[in-house]
Amino acid sequence: MELQVRISYGTAEMLELLKASYEKSSGVKFTKGEVLSKAILDTYDVWQEIEWHKILNVQINFDEEYKITPGAQRPKFQIANSIEPKIEELKEIIKKSVDAKYVTSGAAIKFVLKLAAYQIQNKNSISTESIIFKVLSEFKQKEMSTETETILETFVNELMVKLEVNDLLQ
Repeated sequence: MELQVRISYGTAEMLELLKASYEKSSGVKFTKGEVLSKAILDTYDVWQEIEWHKILNVQINFDEEYKITPGAQRPKFQIANSIEPKIEELKEIIKKSVDAKYVTSGAAIKFVLKLAAYQIQNKNSISTESIIFKVLSEFKQKEMSTETETILETFVNELMVKLEVNDLLQ
């Protein structure tokens, strides 16, 4: 199925950001339709939980500048027939969430792309756990006795348990 919509410059940038991210993580080229489909499928499980009015205020960090042509703001997406009902469902969810009379397909696409980009950027953010294990790894590369290494590992494991029990891990 072909879906053509009008999107903003910022939405076209998010589409390119996601395309680059998906291609980098999978090593496979993506079409714009595949990017949209993946964004929809990757975020579908959280649609009911999202406060959609807050999504528009989320800042997306662009590591590079994308050249957006005027035609990029009128993309034609080749999507599977199973994706169209999900877009309609998303439009209804957003309409209720933001108390709007009508939500266009372009607006729904903007919301879902922003959510997908936000999820990717937060997934790649540094966590307390990753920092602790990175420091432990750096210490283990130094010359030390087996006993010292064991003590460090025990300390880190106990620290991680305490942080997790107290909900301090991100």
